[in-house]
Amino acid sequence: MQICAPLRSFGAWLAKSPQPRLVRGSSAPQAFTGRSSPSSPRPLMKSLLYTSLTFSIISTLACGDAALASQDGEERWTQPELEAVTAEIQAQVEAIRGEEFVRPVAVKITDAEGFLGYALARMDEMAGKAKLAAQEDTAKMLGLVPPTMDLWGVTLEVLEGQVGGFYDPGTETFFLMDSFTGGIAKIILSHELTHALDDQLYDIDGTLEGLLENDDATAAYQAVVEGSGTAIMSRWTMEHISELDPMALVEAASMGTDSLAAAPPIVWKPMLAAYVSGQQFLDRGYRVMKKSAGLDFTGVTKRAFESPPLSTEQVLHPDKYWMSDKRDDPIEVSIEWDTLPAGWKRLDETTLGELTLALMTQEDEKVDFSNPMSLAFMKYTNKAVEGWGGDRLVLLGSEKARLLHLFTVWDTPKDAKEFAGALSERLAAWRGDLATLDAEGLGAGVSIGGPEQGAETIVTISAWYGLPEADYKALTASLRVEVGSAGEK
Repeated sequence: MQICAPLRSFGAWLAKSPQPRLVRGSSAPQAFTGRSSPSSPRPLMKSLLYTSLTFSIISTLACGDAALASQDGEERWTQPELEAVTAEIQAQVEAIRGEEFVRPVAVKITDAEGFLGYALARMDEMAGKAKLAAQEDTAKMLGLVPPTMDLWGVTLEVLEGQVGGFYDPGTETFFLMDSFTGGIAKIILSHELTHALDDQLYDIDGTLEGLLENDDATAAYQAVVEGSGTAIMSRWTMEHISELDPMALVEAASMGTDSLAAAPPIVWKPMLAAYVSGQQFLDRGYRVMKKSAGLDFTGVTKRAFESPPLSTEQVLHPDKYWMSDKRDDPIEVSIEWDTLPAGWKRLDETTLGELTLALMTQEDEKVDFSNPMSLAFMKYTNKAVEGWGGDRLVLLGSEKARLLHLFTVWDTPKDAKEFAGALSERLAAWRGDLATLDAEGLGAGVSIGGPEQGAETIVTISAWYGLPEADYKALTASLRVEVGSAGEK
């Protein structure tokens, strides 16, 4: 069984970090009770999509060239068996991490129906139908999703095919899918119990609540969350590799990959980036901070949670966060309208960041989801967006008409030209998608502005459908943009 690149990149800590020795007293972990508390309000659906799911594809990165299979040949765990195994894995996670749980974590067994019920309820509670519709409109108007696709239906199909377990911060409960048991389930537990530990220590959902209006900052924080879980999972797997049944790991290298292959990258790539780039971000932090500040991996994780990266740019280029002389905080951008015409309202507003803009400028790529090396060396950014400085997007709507405006700031005029050039190459297909969205034929289009003299680092994008071009121009003429300096709120 091969150990793939993301796991090897974590090798510095694996090889050099001494095993923590914990003194246990009356607060020693207990067998988990399986009880759950009432669900508390939680932010947006991204917490569901990124934070709490494990893990068929991610297991490929942890376990080499085999992925996870449902284990029909093994007896499924009973609730008492799950609680006993969870207590064992909890103690092992504490030993690897060097920190202790504050309180027990409830654990339960669920099935596909239970997961889908949870996912739908959380999406509706946290985002609501209007927010979800606005996010789907945005994805389609940016050309990230085919105009006729049911984005959230496809997303749920992908998740259903991939999920092995999930941790719900609102109830502080871990749910294991009933098709997993044995060594595979233990790997899942090591990942999800790390989420539980981090949630108890750093309040995952509390942090996310402050990031609701910034998708990019949310994704950056999710990378810390998943990077932490993947790092501990990887080390747990290496320490217990001899206990895992190779035959149980081989059979389902293709588990859920059909739905992944059929889905656009916006559905699966940010999720995968959270795990892979998140672990690489923490690993780089360990190497930098061990030398400059004497921090161990636990200290690096603590710093990342207490002062999270502000953008996916800092996750994708870790030195822009960890190294003081290369620190690159995002430029704050705000968009306002003096007045909106009658019937028009703001449907959504957010920051996209480097990770999402890379999806707009990437070339088509063939991905073999059953091949760990294909996943391990996947690129999450490209030359056209590596000079990102900041951005802000607003979506306006009036009945069936939509107008999207995206204002981007770049580090240099060259960076701005590269981004605008990459977008220009896909204008024909982009306009075709917007025309498809314009069901009544009232007017649709996309306009790329800049860079130009006096605004050499600015590129703007306006996309619209369901209204004539003259109305689009009148709407955009009244907008007002304010640009701060790097890191300025």
